[in-house]
This record gives sequence, structure tokens and C-alpha cells, in this order.
Amino acid sequence: MKAITNKLSAFIAIAAIMIVALACGSSTPPPPAYVGVWTGADGALITIRADGGADYKSGGTSVTGGSVTVDEAAKTLKISLAGLGPTFKIDKPPTATEMTLDGNVFKKSGGGSTSSSNSSSSTSSGSKPEIPANDKLQTLVKSTFMDFGDAIQNEDFTDFHKKAAKVWRDSSSPEEMDKAFAVFIENKESYDFKKAVSSLDATFTPAPAIEQVSGLDALVVRGNYPTKPEATNFEVKYTQEDGNWKLIGINVKTTKQ
Repeated sequence: MKAITNKLSAFIAIAAIMIVALACGSSTPPPPAYVGVWTGADGALITIRADGGADYKSGGTSVTGGSVTVDEAAKTLKISLAGLGPTFKIDKPPTATEMTLDGNVFKKSGGGSTSSSNSSSSTSSGSKPEIPANDKLQTLVKSTFMDFGDAIQNEDFTDFHKKAAKVWRDSSSPEEMDKAFAVFIENKESYDFKKAVSSLDATFTPAPAIEQVSGLDALVVRGNYPTKPEATNFEVKYTQEDGNWKLIGINVKTTKQ
């Protein structure tokens, strides 16, 4: 598969106010005291993981699969994806269970020490959904890439939008998706995923996990397809709806093998 050399990525934010297709950067681990799931007095939700990953949700704004930057000297905490996201003043650094950002008191309500944090479940039964078997994961991820590839080649995300999770469909239109993934459409000859991955199996690494993503129990699958001349690396996120896994996030980039 022909691929441009720039590393590109895209994600679908659950509230969909921040849907971008930009380059991804690496994360720097935050001070351990900041790691966890924090709920603000105003209902804002911040998840900070030990590897530097972070999520943020407040009202109609969210950052999913971003990173956290804590500057203790400047007393600021920033959660961002591709440079976009909120910056908070650290009024009171975290104790075991509490911190204050921009005058908002946040209570620590869960873990988040690793990227596969066992935070409290959002399912009605109180138990986390089970991770599908490998063959079902292969089918699920490949179907996502097929749909994503079709949308790119057709320059139309209408059908892709219909297959996404309801929380995303209700907050974004297909037209917004077209704009969000314009960089893929503009280089669609490099992103014929349907052709590139149809005969391949993905390698999942690290192991798929159930993680908290903006308050949802999400199936997070990371890995790659051995496409040529560049490998296709991915991170896809799903939530369960009526017993089926529905897409809430996709991050794709190519790297030289």
C-alpha cells in the first residue's frame, strides 16, 4: 500500500466537539499523585494515566485519547490531543483524594495507574463487558478499517457515521466527519484500507483491554497490520450497544517497517 511518510492520526471525540486528524506525539508520565480518575464539583471528568495518557469531558467538550502535561513550576495542568485542549491552573496539588484546578475541586474516584485501568464500570450490571475472542476481534477491527477505507475512497462518511456508536452519532454529522478526516480524503490513494488489509490479520499489542473512556467502559484495541511499504498502526475504541461493539474512536498512522 502506498503511504505518505507523515505520521497522521485521527480520533472521534465522544462529545464530538473536538474531532481532528492531526499528528500524534508521545506522552510524558505525570507525577504519580495526579494519576487517577477525577470528578469535579461541576461534573467535569478527568482521567490521567501513568503512561501520560489522559481524557477530559465537561459539557459538550471532550478530549479522548490525549495526553497530560503537568508543569509544577508554572502550576499548570494541560490535557490535549495534537496541541488542542484545556489548560488549568493548579490551585491545590493533589492529595490522596482531592485537588483543585481553576477553583474547581476534583475528587479522586478511581484508578488510572495504567492504560488498562480497572476503573469503576459504567454498565448497569456493575460488571465490565468481556473482551471478545481473537477471531471476533480480528473481524471487528477489519470491519472498521473496511468501513473507514470506503468512506475515504467515496469521500463520504455517511455510512461510516451510521455504524458508529449512538453517543457519537447524536453529537456529530457525517459532514463534520468529512471535514475531520479531510487529510485522509485528500491523500486517499495512500489510504485504500479495504484493499490493503483485506487479506491480512492484525497483530494486537499490547493485549486488548477494557478501559474507562469519558465515563464509558470501552474496548480498546491497539496493534498493526503488516501493510507495505509502511505498516499500518492503529488504536480503535468501542462501546457496547445492545450487545454489539460500536466505534467511538479511531487513531491511525503509518510507520516504516
